[in-house]
Amino acid sequence: MVFPRLDELTNNVKTLQPKPDSVNQAVYDLLIKTAVDKIINDVVAFTNVPAEELPKEVDTPMLLKLSGWFTDAGVFMSADDRHKGAVTGITEGDTQITYGSPQNALSTLGSVSFIDSDFKVILMRYRRIRGWTYE
Repeated sequence: MVFPRLDELTNNVKTLQPKPDSVNQAVYDLLIKTAVDKIINDVVAFTNVPAEELPKEVDTPMLLKLSGWFTDAGVFMSADDRHKGAVTGITEGDTQITYGSPQNALSTLGSVSFIDSDFKVILMRYRRIRGWTYE
């Protein structure tokens, strides 16, 4: 993938989602890289526009989607904050509470769809018909 603003997008995600002390640097970098790659691939697949030709106008929506996912999933919350929120599952009976974590987020990232109805409205402006020649 040759996305021209990959470093800028990655650095912006890292700025909005700083690494907590409790998360290993390698895990943090891997999660950020994987999430950025996934959203770019999702946008490319939806729009049929090669990564190197994606317009700058989709960068901000991609950044907001990524930041929102990290926050909603509670991926980089501190241990104290994680116990205050980011509950991802509760089972009744033998009580079980599941909290978000970087390891859980990485394993579920493959099933996450960043292309929701709001994002589709933006991406439809740039969508191409597969098989046509654009010059």
